[in-house]
Amino acid sequence: MKKGLINLILLVLMITNVALTAILVFAVVPAMNSTTDLVNKVAQAIDLEKELKDQKNETISIDKTDTYTFSEKMPILLKTSDNGEQNFAQVQVTLTLNKDDEAYSKYKDKLSENENLMMIEVNRVLSGYTAEQLSDPEIKEQATLAIRDALRDMFNETEFIYSVGFSSFVIVPR
Repeated sequence: MKKGLINLILLVLMITNVALTAILVFAVVPAMNSTTDLVNKVAQAIDLEKELKDQKNETISIDKTDTYTFSEKMPILLKTSDNGEQNFAQVQVTLTLNKDDEAYSKYKDKLSENENLMMIEVNRVLSGYTAEQLSDPEIKEQATLAIRDALRDMFNETEFIYSVGFSSFVIVPR
């Protein structure tokens, strides 16, 4: 009789173990998988942000750079501000070129030939900003990045244009 009772208790414990294992497999594991997926997505997003910062902070040494300054200052009619005021910007653009880029030797001599086309791109980008916006250093930096990207696109999406800067930048009231 004692053996039968012990066998019955073991059978109940085994059935309970199987039931709890089934609950674990069907209820807890999917929840853990979705949590793991969420954690992986967050980690990937953090890695992407870190990569973007690393790319942005990537610098080249001064001996691997060359500069090209536009031959003349450009007057650019800026976007009308909220108060109805319209201003001009007089800028002289300087390009910093990466000598190590493959496209450098191909396009370096074509810069002066295409200066007028590049001036049109600079004008197109800067004319989308107001004088107040360009007075803000962060927005001015965004404008230089937009000019750089437009010029890179112009030269078949190459990256030999490392950065764009203004050797002269004056906002003139109208």
